[in-house]
Amino acid sequence: MEERIDRKIKILCFTDTNSGRDVEMILPVRRFAERFLNCEFIHAVSFDIHRMYKVKPDIVFAPNTIGSNLYFKISRYAFEQNIPLFALISEGNFRTDGTFNYWGYNRDKKFYQDYVCCWSERTKKFLIEKEPQEKDKIVLTGGTGFDRYSIYKPGNRDAFLAKYKKPGYKKIIGYAGWAFGKLQHKRGVEELVFFLGGNPERLKWVEEQRALVRDTLKEAAINNKDTLFILKKHPQENSPERTAEVVNEMSELQGYENVLYLGEEEPLLDLIGICDLWTCFESTTSMEAWLMGKQTIFINPEINFNRDPNYKGSSIAENYNGFQSLIDEFYRTGKIASFFTDEKENARKELIKNVIGYGDGLNHIRAAYYLGKTIEKVKTAKPQYKFDFLYFLYHLFTVIGGVFYIRSFYRKLYKFNKHLWVFENYKMKGIEELYAKYSPFLDEFYVKKGVDEKFECRELIKLS
Repeated sequence: MEERIDRKIKILCFTDTNSGRDVEMILPVRRFAERFLNCEFIHAVSFDIHRMYKVKPDIVFAPNTIGSNLYFKISRYAFEQNIPLFALISEGNFRTDGTFNYWGYNRDKKFYQDYVCCWSERTKKFLIEKEPQEKDKIVLTGGTGFDRYSIYKPGNRDAFLAKYKKPGYKKIIGYAGWAFGKLQHKRGVEELVFFLGGNPERLKWVEEQRALVRDTLKEAAINNKDTLFILKKHPQENSPERTAEVVNEMSELQGYENVLYLGEEEPLLDLIGICDLWTCFESTTSMEAWLMGKQTIFINPEINFNRDPNYKGSSIAENYNGFQSLIDEFYRTGKIASFFTDEKENARKELIKNVIGYGDGLNHIRAAYYLGKTIEKVKTAKPQYKFDFLYFLYHLFTVIGGVFYIRSFYRKLYKFNKHLWVFENYKMKGIEELYAKYSPFLDEFYVKKGVDEKFECRELIKLS
């Protein structure tokens, strides 16, 4: 990033959807690249690999190269055509005990991207130990998708309450659901048994915990009628082929006036932002809450079980009485004393470091630094842009199917019913709407950090 590039660098960016985790990871990097690296982004659904031939980009950008067979094909196709490839890692908080397959769908077991952008020093060190011949490619950027919790402003609280016809609440507590609903179907039970170390007898423990957490939330709702409880369903507790609602630790509380039970209707950023407290049984969303300056409570009738260590940075309530005591303390004093002990503060710092690298909002700039190095290769790269007939057929399937798309009809068609996500996302209009919404927050952040005056990123960020 020593100098600005004289001409626009065309970047073709593939994602599965118009929104969600992968898009949120990419958009901050896009904003920095368009403002400071003279780039322009073109978005395409990952199924439409032919767009690489049609657009003829300078660089291909992907959220990962291992998460699906399509992303692997994209990475290899770009490499075969000598198109520089820049990629992030969607699931960067992976286990480093040898049980995680870091190649995923990459059956070639070769890094086709110019840089492997690790979330943490822990995962970077692990990959270098496993693939020492690739050490120059393996870099530390931090998790770019987490920057939004330090930078973006959540939606308006009053507007949210009006939208759901819950006006007047001055106190709001959020709860992020665990996957208790998996008890309701075969696939979920199999996943829970795997999580429980292969012991189906432990399913009884899961049901006991579900009931205890439900009762804690129920008593809290009954005894705090002036408080709105926003209960967010876990996004992956049902199976894709199953339409029936699951019974979890929250679903039975929907009839209470001061309870709002939500799925994926609202962005997590907005939900955490409008809540005074963020709570859960077990959820990585606690880290997002910390980045937004929120205090968190884990409702844990039993603390010691196979889990992520995020609970170490939060206050713990073992039952309703403990939960109510923490709620009362927060609204009486504005803070929960147990959340701010040195032990908890240090745990949160260490967890953020070990999981996402940095919580300063600058991870996307760290990633953009290496994107800048990839851009330098554009000057000497000689892309070949080969035509592939199979990918052309994919393209026709995408475009023609998208033009005539009617969800209720396509759900009944063989092959088409497995590709509804392609037709619903192929135009990528939703990405531009999100980009327009988020760009002002990023621009304000750049002014605050003096990015224009410190364009050389090494003045802004710590690099590996």
